Amino acid sequence: MSEILKKTVALLPEILPKNAKSMMQRMVDAMQNAMAADPQLGASSYRSLLLKMSSDDLVREFDLAIRESMKTIQLAAGGPGISALGLSIEPLDGAEATSDTDFLSSTALFEKLCAKANGLGVSGLGAYSKDVFLASFNEAFAKSRIDSAEAKKMMPIARQALNGELAKLYEKLDSL
Repeated sequence: MSEILKKTVALLPEILPKNAKSMMQRMVDAMQNAMAADPQLGASSYRSLLLKMSSDDLVREFDLAIRESMKTIQLAAGGPGISALGLSIEPLDGAEATSDTDFLSSTALFEKLCAKANGLGVSGLGAYSKDVFLASFNEAFAKSRIDSAEAKKMMPIARQALNGELAKLYEKLDSL
C-alpha cells in the first residue's frame, strides 16, 4: 500500500497538470450551481454571466498556473531545503482569501492524509497543500476577464468549489 501511495505522490507533478482543466471546469460548474441556488446573492445572474464568459480564461489560466507550480515542486524535490510553492499572487480579497474556515474539510482530509503518508514513510506530500492550489486559483481569477471587484464578490462561492475539489483529491489519495 505504501508503495502505491509513494509512486502516486512522486507522479503528482505529472498527473495534476493533466487534470487541471477538468478540475477548474468542475469548479466553474459548482460556482454556477451555487449562484443559481442562492436567492440571497445579489446580482447573481450578472455574476453567473461573467463566470460563463470567463470560463475559458479561468480554465486556461488555472491550467497554466498548476503546470508552473508542478514544475516548481519537481525542482524543489531535487534540491534540499527549497520551498515547493513557487507562485505568489496577491489574494483578490486580502487575508480572507486564505481563511482556514473556507477550507476546513479539505484541510482536515489533507492532515489525515499527511499523517498516514508519514506513518508509511511516504515523503513529499506536504507540497500539495491547499496553498499551491489556492495560489493557482487566485492567479486564474486575476488573469481572467472578471473585474477584480466582481471576482472579490464571487470568492466565497469560488473557495467553496475549490475546497470541494481538494477534498475529492485528498480522499482519492487517502484511498491508495
